[in-house]
Amino acid sequence: MKSTRPRVGSTRVAILVVVAALASLLACSTALAGTVYMKADKKGLRFVAPKTIVAGEELTIVNQSNPRQVGPHTFSLVTKGSLPKTPKARQLCFTPNHICKAIAAWHGVKGNGPVKQNPATAGAEGWDTLGSVSKKGDSWFTGEKPGTSFSQAVTVDTSAGASRIYFLCAIHSGMQGSINVLPGG
Repeated sequence: MKSTRPRVGSTRVAILVVVAALASLLACSTALAGTVYMKADKKGLRFVAPKTIVAGEELTIVNQSNPRQVGPHTFSLVTKGSLPKTPKARQLCFTPNHICKAIAAWHGVKGNGPVKQNPATAGAEGWDTLGSVSKKGDSWFTGEKPGTSFSQAVTVDTSAGASRIYFLCAIHSGMQGSINVLPGG
């Protein structure tokens, strides 16, 4: 009569396969957790970002839109008060004394000229400085090629507890978002 009990060797192999699959899934979800996607789809132009990230972790920005169809983007850290909140404010964003024009200046753009500094950095290394009309912040310009990406650590100060970073695209000022930055371990 044949035994219906599983063989010990096959049970171990099954457990190892499940553990490997879970480890792989965890690694993938961790990598995706620190990624902001720039999208252009039925929902419009938008950022898809994680709700939180831990200070010190890499934050990757990925342009999944087609610049030939919608133009390039920026991922620019700004103060909450600098975000254009109304349609009129978004319309005026690229005029003097407004945040989109200031972001262009951070990148060394004069008039309709080319980007001369990319990324535009301020403060310490990494994503740490939220800019305004009067203060340079950290920003990255995607350029004209599809599929571009840029990564660096989030180094915003969390010594007093969690902090929030705010960001927008200077070219499409309706693209806005924020991420809660948790203190590192």
